[in-house]
Amino acid sequence: MKITCTTENLRTAVHTTERFTGRHVTLPILSHILCRADEQKISLIGTNLEFGIEYHLAGKVQKPGVVTIPAKPISQLLGSIHDETVTIEAKSQHLALHTPTTDVTILGLDPGDFPTLPVIKREHTFAIPALDFVSGLQRVTPAAAVSDLKPELAGVLFALSPGSLTLAATDSFRLAEQKITLRESGGQRAECIVPIRTAQEVMRILPPEPNVDVRVSIGEHQAVLEWGEARILSRLIDGAYPPYQNIMPSAYETTLLVSRDDLLKKIRLAAVFSSRLNDVTLRFSPTELEVATANAETGSTSARLAAKGRGASGTAVFNYRYLSDGLEAAGGENVILNLNGISGPTLIQNPADSAYRYLVMPIRSV
Repeated sequence: MKITCTTENLRTAVHTTERFTGRHVTLPILSHILCRADEQKISLIGTNLEFGIEYHLAGKVQKPGVVTIPAKPISQLLGSIHDETVTIEAKSQHLALHTPTTDVTILGLDPGDFPTLPVIKREHTFAIPALDFVSGLQRVTPAAAVSDLKPELAGVLFALSPGSLTLAATDSFRLAEQKITLRESGGQRAECIVPIRTAQEVMRILPPEPNVDVRVSIGEHQAVLEWGEARILSRLIDGAYPPYQNIMPSAYETTLLVSRDDLLKKIRLAAVFSSRLNDVTLRFSPTELEVATANAETGSTSARLAAKGRGASGTAVFNYRYLSDGLEAAGGENVILNLNGISGPTLIQNPADSAYRYLVMPIRSV
């Protein structure tokens, strides 16, 4: 195999593919990237058996072939090469990298041992604008569980219905939901749970551009996401996602409209004296919202901001990180807080954007 490409293109392709490689004591090949060149394209492939990527690299193929490259060494090496172009030549399991100023030889492994990316039976397929997709994932992923104790919560729900895709994530303490309108999806209905790490990698590498579409295909146990130069395959999490619609309150005791930026500033101020529970107290009435903390070891703070609303006055205690995540994701100048007293869930919404909902439970033990 022999190929020539720009150093920048190779660096981007390697750094992207490296994120999908893995470390496995009995399968050292998983820490390698498979480089395959034929007459039509150059592909870099990485996988950890949970998810994988095929990344198409622009370049000139002088001789087709295939070779494996240890991901970490080649990634570090490319970070130190500043020549404009690079030539890669493979003979057996050795890879020679040439630039006008640098010559490097890297030892690979047998390409025949590299696992093949699965081919899935595409049961449901739809296209979604990359900008909407990335934005939606960014809004819901903070609410996903970081532990695998409940595997179905360590992922993002993809709920496909005619004309729309709903993304949802919850760790049982808060819930984020984003609805995205699709230009076309037919009459399809489907649900699957995509692992949170897959969603995070998609957010990192997918260009959030309005003129780029992502093609998503769902199979029985796998999903495929494709755009431009990349194709990502991921396993799906088995099991049923919690029927979260059942816990959405049908009514609220208090509804307030407040400045989102002011509320975030007050929460950050209160967080200075928060305890190990990350707790802040909200005291509210139809005309005012107070954000306070009191810590016997460090001190206390109280800050107030104007509110417009209706309903009962009350108090509720929240994890300030959970509150901040919802406010950040809601965006906009103002937010609506729908409160249900000391023990009921609070719904955060942007009054100008009904497609996003963020539900957070109060801390009852404080």
